[in-house]
Amino acid sequence: MKTILKITVLCLSLLIVSCSSDDDNLSPNVPQGEFDQGFYVLNEGGIGSVTYISDDFSRIEQNIFSSVNDGQDLGQFVQSLFFDNNNRAYIIANGSNLITVVDRFTFEKLGEITTDLDIPRYGVVLDNKAYVTNQASFTTGEDDFVAVINLDTFEVESTIPIGETVEFIKSSNDKLFVQNAAFGFGNKISVIDPNTNAVETQIQTQSGLQNIEVNNNSLYALHSSGLDIYDLNNLNPTSTLALPESLSGAKNLQIFSDEVYYTFETSVYKSNLTDTTLSDEVLFSYESSSEFGSMYGFKVHEGQIYLSDAGDFASDGFIEIYDTEGNFVFETTVGLAPNGFYFN
Repeated sequence: MKTILKITVLCLSLLIVSCSSDDDNLSPNVPQGEFDQGFYVLNEGGIGSVTYISDDFSRIEQNIFSSVNDGQDLGQFVQSLFFDNNNRAYIIANGSNLITVVDRFTFEKLGEITTDLDIPRYGVVLDNKAYVTNQASFTTGEDDFVAVINLDTFEVESTIPIGETVEFIKSSNDKLFVQNAAFGFGNKISVIDPNTNAVETQIQTQSGLQNIEVNNNSLYALHSSGLDIYDLNNLNPTSTLALPESLSGAKNLQIFSDEVYYTFETSVYKSNLTDTTLSDEVLFSYESSSEFGSMYGFKVHEGQIYLSDAGDFASDGFIEIYDTEGNFVFETTVGLAPNGFYFN
């Protein structure tokens, strides 16, 4: 009897271990929601929308927020999207002074932020708080501020006055970096200490600041005459890569795998971060008939280059994808005025 019992226990143990092992092997590949294993294209609108595209490009779904949430909309002029560490996405509509909160993978609406915002633009999360730039009146930068949002209550708990134009915001080393320039006008970056909710210093670049990025403990600032690189430990400049005069006004800065990517008109360029100047050799170009909507969105992600074109801003735009050698990969139509890419 004991022998039979031992054999039975052994068989059960092997079965449990086998099942557990199978589950462990499968779990990383189990989708976390309907829109896992793909990326989002943000469409500015009119009334904004989001397109989902699977990683293998086999599945494309338009206007997923409205489809999932019984016809609700995201508000006017959807500007940007950011994620937190709790699988939530925050979608900013600056024409409606609205931030819609959804589940990152299912897109089910979880809440919204509707008060104490004034033309919100871009956001980032640090220590369970969101920091969102607000441009307020377009006639002056003196009233611009950063809204500090409690992510447990979805309420603005305080604001950080900047006193200059605000646009992109990044976080690194427990600091916040706010670009004090928009559309090529401005030349400063405010450094905020979130412990005091105050600007502790400003970095001054050359004129025509277009974009900032943080990567590998460095801050990058693309302006009309080049790319400045700063050490995030002390904020001291470490080098500048000069930009050829023929590319003055280049934008859409991206850093990927020790390469810097940027665009001018309908062409994409790349240089190595060890170079002394930014290259004027075209990586690839694409065709656009849009007067103001070419390269309306741009992102380099895991070895692929994503660009969007807004066309005439009255009909659906399109996206194109290339590899980092400039070879065409994929294209599709998306929504109205596509302006950004966000990856699950």
